[in-house]
Amino acid sequence: GIGGPLITIASHSGAKVVGVTINEYQVERCRARAIKAGLKHKEDFDVVQGNFLDLQFPDDSVDNAYAIEATCHSPDLEKAYSEIYRVLKPGGKFVNYEWVSTATYDPKNPVHVRCIDEINYANALPEMRRYHEIAEVARKVGFEVLVERDLAVTTNAGEWWGILKTSMGRYKLNDVIIKTLSFLRILPKETKDVHKMLYKVLGTFIEGGELGIFSPMYMVVLQKKEKSVDA
Repeated sequence: GIGGPLITIASHSGAKVVGVTINEYQVERCRARAIKAGLKHKEDFDVVQGNFLDLQFPDDSVDNAYAIEATCHSPDLEKAYSEIYRVLKPGGKFVNYEWVSTATYDPKNPVHVRCIDEINYANALPEMRRYHEIAEVARKVGFEVLVERDLAVTTNAGEWWGILKTSMGRYKLNDVIIKTLSFLRILPKETKDVHKMLYKVLGTFIEGGELGIFSPMYMVVLQKKEKSVDA
C-alpha cells in the first residue's frame, strides 16, 4: 500500500515502522506521504521494495510485525507466514487482517461460489481462504495463536458493507462524469473501464456481506515462540 497504517502507527506509537511493498510506485508514494505527515525518513520510518515471500531482513531482527489486507494476495500463505516468523525476534508478535470466507459459505451453493469467485477476480486474489485455515497455517509454521477473531461479527462493526452501499450513488454519478470526460478525451478511454470494474467490486463486497459468506476483517494475533534456554 501507500503507508496509511505506517503513518498512523509511527505517529502515535513512537516506534520506527518499516513498510514492505512489491510496487516501486507505492514505495515513492508512501515515502512522500509519510514525510508530508511530519515523519523523518530512516528515523521514524522506512519503506522498502520487497517480496513478503522472500523478506530481505535477517533472522530474528524485527520486534513486531503487522499486515492489513495484504497476505490474502499471497499465492502461498504458508510461505508468507514462515518468512514473517523467520524475521521476528523470539517473543515477537504479528497481527494480521485477512480476507476469508466464513462458516456460512457453502461450496455447493452456486450463488456463494460465484460471489466469492468475483471477489477473487476483481481483487487479484489467488483464492479465498476459509476462516479456519488462517490459524492452521500459522501454527504449522511455528506461531502460537493468541487471538483469532472475525471482527465483522464480534465487534460493533455492524453491517460493515453499509458504508459501501452509500457509495454506490456517488459511483453512479461519477460514472456519468467519467464517461463524459473520456468522450471529450480529457481522460484516457480506459478510465471508464477501470471505474466500471471498481463499481462491480463494490457490488460483490456488498453481496458477500449480506450473504454472510465473506469477511474482510478476520484478525489473528500470533507470537513467535521464545527460544528455549538450557538449564
